[in-house]
Amino acid sequence: MSVVDVTIEICGMSGDGTIAAGGLLNGALSAAGFSVLAFDSYPAEIRGFGRCVTRTRAGEREMMALSDKTDILISLDDEQSLSRVPFLKDDAVVLFDNRPVVYVGEGQSIAAHLEPEMNPFGIPFGDLAADTSGTRRGRNLTALGALAALFGLPRKVFHGAIGRKFQPKGEQVLDANLKCFDAGHKYCLDTFKDRIERISRLGSRDEPGERELLSGNVAISLGALDAGLKLYFGYPITPATPIMEYLARELPKKGGSVMQMEDEIASVGAVLGSFHAGKRAMTATSGPGFALMTELIAHATVAEIPAVIVDAQRGGPATGLPTKTEQSDLHAAVFGGPGDSARIVLAPANVNECYYFTAKSFQLAEKYQTPVIVLTDFFLNNRVENILPPKTRPEDIRDGNVYPDPSKHGAYHRFDDTETGISPRAIPGTEGFIFRTTGLEHTEKGFPDYTPSNHMKMTEKRHRKIQGALKDLPEPVEFSPEGNLDLGVITWGSTFGAALEAVQRAQGEGLKIGALKISSIFPYHTDCIRSFMKKCNDILIPELNYEGQLANLTGHLFNKEVLRLNEVTGLPMSASDIYERIRAII
Repeated sequence: MSVVDVTIEICGMSGDGTIAAGGLLNGALSAAGFSVLAFDSYPAEIRGFGRCVTRTRAGEREMMALSDKTDILISLDDEQSLSRVPFLKDDAVVLFDNRPVVYVGEGQSIAAHLEPEMNPFGIPFGDLAADTSGTRRGRNLTALGALAALFGLPRKVFHGAIGRKFQPKGEQVLDANLKCFDAGHKYCLDTFKDRIERISRLGSRDEPGERELLSGNVAISLGALDAGLKLYFGYPITPATPIMEYLARELPKKGGSVMQMEDEIASVGAVLGSFHAGKRAMTATSGPGFALMTELIAHATVAEIPAVIVDAQRGGPATGLPTKTEQSDLHAAVFGGPGDSARIVLAPANVNECYYFTAKSFQLAEKYQTPVIVLTDFFLNNRVENILPPKTRPEDIRDGNVYPDPSKHGAYHRFDDTETGISPRAIPGTEGFIFRTTGLEHTEKGFPDYTPSNHMKMTEKRHRKIQGALKDLPEPVEFSPEGNLDLGVITWGSTFGAALEAVQRAQGEGLKIGALKISSIFPYHTDCIRSFMKKCNDILIPELNYEGQLANLTGHLFNKEVLRLNEVTGLPMSASDIYERIRAII
């Protein structure tokens, strides 16, 4: 029996309930015991019209990337869904409304554009919903009922998902949505009973452990809450806004506060002030907002003030593509700011790491008295995975501050040039440990000092502590067979899932190839990266930016020029694109 690995798309116009239907589908498939990875795309305009697409990949093994081809398409709007036809598999199943409220010309019907081997199912989504509930608004639920019937998915898991979403709106609303789902389910069982047998059945499977559907944004929020976040300051920006929205609901329950600031400059300034006073704080933004923060991030570097900042990358430059994904802020995250303003930059590769890296960032920021930037992207922030509920280890979230020795009472040097570069940090107002903080270059006591020798000493001190942080940062993870390799694939962030899938496919064909995931973007583990590179004839670095920013940062560690695969389509990189590049190289 083949392993279940199915990709389901729902496509419609804004207002069709496409995104809501995708969320219900994800919840039902997770409850049915499948591994789920899902991602939605939608227009940038807040109230604009445009195409909405939900993509859900579900199967019996962990899903690491989206699939290039679609097995099942639910069309809630034929005009919009025509764009999805090129991505259908040869034997794809397509569910569409065969009695739309507005006449669809023969050439505009999706059924007219399907290949002969495909399986179209015309179902009166709107009519069934109207007959059942008195309104066509439930046609997305009718479509889900049809899907469940055709593929043998348990009704109870959909009923559970519908209940969780609509129960808070009252019994009448819940009952109407359940009836819409059941109407689509019954219609397909009655109408297509002869055809159903020719379609693969998905059913359900037993899955040990209670999995939870989390987006990257929610995982970041939970990591911050579990790390003892006290204050969140932010300004709305796609795709980081859901972090602020989630924390606005949950942080007050834990005694914390959320404040929407007038802009991103004020947001990061408030974060610095909070950490300076001894309270854990954070902000989240995207490229345009991060650009505004760079001066104060550099200030935090020289003044050695902790900060936690999430940069949820989107298509750039400038305002760019607000609802598209990209990995083009790496240079800005590592180098953005005047002077040599080194800071810690971490890049999670999946929802699980969004949680753990965020939680750990608070301790790292305190211990090394520096900004810590968690570098995510639109795909990672908005994608949904069902994972075992994450939980931090106490040692990863405990107080990371290095406090002054009591013997220094009355003779405290805030910026003491220690062997590690980490100076003892007193909280303002601590009796006997008065100190000065400034954005100017300064002495160990905090007095401004512009002499060459002092600037050299303090710059070296700040960089020494950042390099020393490597022992607390996640090391690169290798996925390789023993021995030398014809090709090594190195990548970071959300692209790594597609890279690993491509590498594993190539390994299954007997190719001598390996993969390396880099999570600590700066500082990076030079020895580990160089060791991997040494056993490879060639190195390929795929990333979602035009300039090859990770290749620029680490490529010099290889004994010849690294190979690059750079895409800026606004879409997640596909495993097939990486695989084809691998085959071309080897």
